Amino acid sequence: MQTLSIEEVEKTIEKNVRKEAISIGFDVAEHFTGICVLRTDKKNIYIDKLDKIETNPKDDIIHRMESFVNSLDKFKQQLKYKQYKIIAVEDCFFQMNAEVLKHLARFSTLIWVVFRKYADYIFFILPNSARAQIKFNKNKQLKETHIEIKKFTKGKNKGQDKKVDIKELVQEYLTMAFGVTIPDNDKADAFVLALTGLVK
Repeated sequence: MQTLSIEEVEKTIEKNVRKEAISIGFDVAEHFTGICVLRTDKKNIYIDKLDKIETNPKDDIIHRMESFVNSLDKFKQQLKYKQYKIIAVEDCFFQMNAEVLKHLARFSTLIWVVFRKYADYIFFILPNSARAQIKFNKNKQLKETHIEIKKFTKGKNKGQDKKVDIKELVQEYLTMAFGVTIPDNDKADAFVLALTGLVK
C-alpha cells in the first residue's frame, strides 16, 4: 500500500484534502474501467486499491451491462469502510462515435445505480476537469516531459512533433508530482478521479 502525505499533496494541488474519508474513482471506458480507492486519515492518503473491470467487446451491450453490474457488486462487497464515502465517476464526452458515447453513458449510470445507497456523495466529472483539479497542465507537462516525442518523417508535417498521448503525460505527472507510479493508464486515470474526490 502506497502512502502520500496530505500536507505534501495539498502543497502540490494548492487545495485542501478531505480527511477521514474514502474516495473511489471510476475511469469509465468501453472495454476497461479503472478503479482506485483512496483512504485518508488526519495525515496521509493511502492507495488501498487499484483495479480494473473488463467487459467483452464481442458480447452484446445487454450482456456487457450485466457483466459490468456483477463486477461492481462483487467489488462493492469487498468494501468495509465506515468513513465518509465519495464516488467520482468519469463523465462521458462526445467524440466521433455515438455508439461509444451510448455505452459509456450506460456504464456510468450503472455505477450510480450500484453505489447510490453506499456512497455519501457521487459526482460525475470530465477528464480534463479532474486533471485540472490536481494541477495537471498539458502544456506545462510537455515542457517538462522525459517522454520521447517522435517527429513526422514525411508528408506536409515532416519534422514537426507528433502528438504525445495525454494519458502518458498524466502518468508521468503523477510520478513527478506525487511520487506515484501507475503503469496502467486506466488505473492511473482512476487515481486522478479518486484524488479529485478528496479535493475540498
